[in-house]
Amino acid sequence: MSPLGKFTFAVIGLRFFGASGFFVGMLLGHLLIDRTVIIKQIERGLHAVDDNIRILLPYRWYRYYNRLDGNFWGKIWGTLFGSILFGFYGFITLFIVGHFTFDTPNSRHANKFRKNFDIFWNRNWCKIFGAIIGFILHSRIILFSGIIIGYFLDSFRLERSFYKGFGLSWLSKFWRKINPLKLALHSWEARKVTFIQAIAGLAAKVAKSDGSVNESEIRVFKKIFEIPADENSRVAKIFNNAKQSPEGFERYASQLKTIADGDLNLKESIIENLFKIVVADGAITVPESRIMEKIAKELELPQGNFEAIRRHFEPSAAGGSIQDFYAVLGVFCNASDCEIKSRWKKLINQYHPDRLQSRGASPEEIKAATIKMAEINNAYQNIMKSRKIA
Repeated sequence: MSPLGKFTFAVIGLRFFGASGFFVGMLLGHLLIDRTVIIKQIERGLHAVDDNIRILLPYRWYRYYNRLDGNFWGKIWGTLFGSILFGFYGFITLFIVGHFTFDTPNSRHANKFRKNFDIFWNRNWCKIFGAIIGFILHSRIILFSGIIIGYFLDSFRLERSFYKGFGLSWLSKFWRKINPLKLALHSWEARKVTFIQAIAGLAAKVAKSDGSVNESEIRVFKKIFEIPADENSRVAKIFNNAKQSPEGFERYASQLKTIADGDLNLKESIIENLFKIVVADGAITVPESRIMEKIAKELELPQGNFEAIRRHFEPSAAGGSIQDFYAVLGVFCNASDCEIKSRWKKLINQYHPDRLQSRGASPEEIKAATIKMAEINNAYQNIMKSRKIA
């Protein structure tokens, strides 16, 4: 998870309101940006801008841009905020912070920092909120009282930690067992957990429908659905039990229908993501297509919406299937987004018409390269659209 919201609001708060503004800004950034779908939309928008720049740039500029390797948005963030809000020293400081925090996806230390920093805020934001109130009011009594109250609120919010702390874990298990959907409808955390568990069971049933569950389908499932660390073992158990047979998918679909509660976009997202798992091991088989139809009917997704999603993944006479697009780039279906983008950039560099023209290629060769470039870009855009999580 990116800490973009926390850092951005904290920097603005520090500039205009001092130390108290720094902490308030970080809390607001966590609650309003980093813990919502907004951060995903921001990251998706930045990737789209990067992709469009690569498509439109002439080759003589593209080769210099390509050396940045796409990891520069954090430094741009640091440059803008640092120089505008704090001048030269802010520019230097936030440039370094932006590079380490946002532009180092392969750094073990940076990834560990981002992960642990986000886990800390997710588990303690009620305590932090109580401490901030005391800090702003310059009252030690309120500060310590806020932390204590925040502790109990965090315990209730995280549910299981509260029961474990008082030796009542049996009560927590009993409550989840008899009433999971009530929790799902009234608690954001429980709703998310129940959704992940239900989608895990349904994904396993779909993967099993063609006779076997292979590693590529499991990898795609893990990639699409970000499983919290404390839920890994439970989700794995549900997935392994469900993949024994394609039968019994109805109860998982029924849970998801209850959670969706008339949300058409969520229903479409469920079907679209299940199709991504289906195509991970190749073309869609007849049993897989049938079970997907049944799931859509159980979710009460309109038939027209289902057919539109299915056409995007199945071959058609008018255009290629998603498998054809992977073939154009020369990558496997279970390749990561980074691997696909890296391959796409190499192909652009190889077939860019400007590059061939600078090497004295004939008009026929340049025309063929232009057509190939369009085919490569079309394949990349369709693959990334199919992997997009609504």
